[in-house]
Amino acid sequence: MMPRAFRYHRATTVDDALAVLSADAEAKLVAGGHSLLPMMKLRIASPSALVDVGRLPELNTVDVEADYVALGAAVPYARVLGDRRLGEVMPLLSQAVAVIADPQVRQRGTVGGSAVHADPASDLGAVFIAAQARLVVRGPSGEWTIPADEWYVAPLVANLAADEVLVRIEFPRGLPERQAYVKFPHPASGYALAGVAALLSLDSAQVVQRVHIAVTGAGTMPFRARSAEERLVGQTITSAVIDAAQMAGADDGEYADDGEYSAAYRRNLAGVMIGRALKRALDR
Repeated sequence: MMPRAFRYHRATTVDDALAVLSADAEAKLVAGGHSLLPMMKLRIASPSALVDVGRLPELNTVDVEADYVALGAAVPYARVLGDRRLGEVMPLLSQAVAVIADPQVRQRGTVGGSAVHADPASDLGAVFIAAQARLVVRGPSGEWTIPADEWYVAPLVANLAADEVLVRIEFPRGLPERQAYVKFPHPASGYALAGVAALLSLDSAQVVQRVHIAVTGAGTMPFRARSAEERLVGQTITSAVIDAAQMAGADDGEYADDGEYSAAYRRNLAGVMIGRALKRALDR
């Protein structure tokens, strides 16, 4: 199926894009197009106009500072993988991007596009939440920041109005140093049936000091596995501790039958993958 007819506008600045969005409530932004264009071909989305922001310099920056890392919303996955600095200071991000789809998608798809599309099986959903990302939004009234755990409103619905633009994603430095992302991919699509981002820090006695865990794919939305975190802090890691934590964390999600996988299966898979992510993080 082909998309409906639409107008095309290449924005010259973020403010130019905002002006088009404010004038036309049915216009949509596009950068890499790997989320929006398939929906347009299926006519799930039928925007009146596409506003191309993919080449805006302001949305293509990568900043590694002393206290934060910031990615412009139009930075493609391939650039994340090719930036050695990001691999050193944000290994979790690089690990997750490396297992997104295939090389063609990673060449054109963008980190901001993933966030705005808000797919509940997006690999980066778990990364954003576990790494306590801040999403910087600009709209008619100015610029503000939204914490990642407030970004996902519903499946395919982000905390972003039609006349607003995601400008960049910021990650704080000083996160727990042991970081891992693991996923169980859908055998056909490659999307995460369950993907888990885990960050751990241990003291010299191997007692957990800090831990952040988030799950994507298994639930109706990405979620923070706070119950698992609470089970782990102050504990010396053993197999029994991980087993108890992983199922407690799975209970923090909301699951649904979808005709292919039951809610019970998804919950169990989330728990198993929490355990695998923790073990992978411990090995790093």
